[in-house]
Amino acid sequence: MTHPPDPAAPLLDPDILDTVATLTIEVRRVVQGFLGGSHASLHQSSSVEFAEHKKYNPGDDIRYIDWRAFARTDRHFVKTREREVILRSLLLIDCSASMGYMGSRAQRSKLDYGRILVGALAHILVRQGDAAGMMPFAAKVLPHVPPVGNPEHLSVLLAHLARVSVQTGRTAYVDAIHSAADQLRNRALVVLVSDLWGAGRETEIALSSLSARGHDVAVLRVLSPDEIDLPFTRIAEFVDPEDGGKVEVDPVLVREDYRRALAADRERWRRVAGEADIDLMNVVTSTPPEVVLGDFAARRHRVGRRG
Repeated sequence: MTHPPDPAAPLLDPDILDTVATLTIEVRRVVQGFLGGSHASLHQSSSVEFAEHKKYNPGDDIRYIDWRAFARTDRHFVKTREREVILRSLLLIDCSASMGYMGSRAQRSKLDYGRILVGALAHILVRQGDAAGMMPFAAKVLPHVPPVGNPEHLSVLLAHLARVSVQTGRTAYVDAIHSAADQLRNRALVVLVSDLWGAGRETEIALSSLSARGHDVAVLRVLSPDEIDLPFTRIAEFVDPEDGGKVEVDPVLVREDYRRALAADRERWRRVAGEADIDLMNVVTSTPPEVVLGDFAARRHRVGRRG
């Protein structure tokens, strides 16, 4: 049988998918409105319908043995539960002009790196039985893919993600966050992938409000190595990719001030995330994406178990 080309092929390297194949994404708090997936132990319901039977195997939960079927057939069958509702996840990806930066020590731009993270997260979520949607944004919210939880939908999401490109204009963080809130009537997992450049107090309030409404909010802040330590040694012209502003400076003279400013900005976001119960993770594009995904899954697993 001939299969159509996989639309995810140019986006997700098979080695990355192999590496993340065993990962699961846990919720960090009780999220209302879902049952099933890897989160079934957190939510039980007596109203769940039983969809079908399967032959009992050693290790299956004996609570779900159908004793009526045993009386009729003298065989043990396990009732498998049909999920009524699953965890809905919306993955927001910043595709503003600043995300197009790659730098001298990374293999890909921040946007390309972010697309890999979002694509792999969607793959993990759908594989574990949950629903994943994707919302790109820049100066405005761009056409998005709503959360659905089947493999066919995943192919649509990945194909859409593969077409996401750098856009011009100032980043509309607040509009994107409000749009995400409007899309999610029940509490859900919301992941923002962005460099957070230009995200001020209004963005902090919007993210905090999203968390206060009960959504499990995570932010993966993606920066290039050059943006971390400003390694340049020659006088250079720096251009703001979003408004075209230019300034010529000697990096050697401003490096320490820049590093202090970045450290202060990171501390600000650490504080905001801590106060609002937002899962903030700083990511550098020189780190293999599969390592970041493994760390993200591991930290949420630990917090989820404590919760």
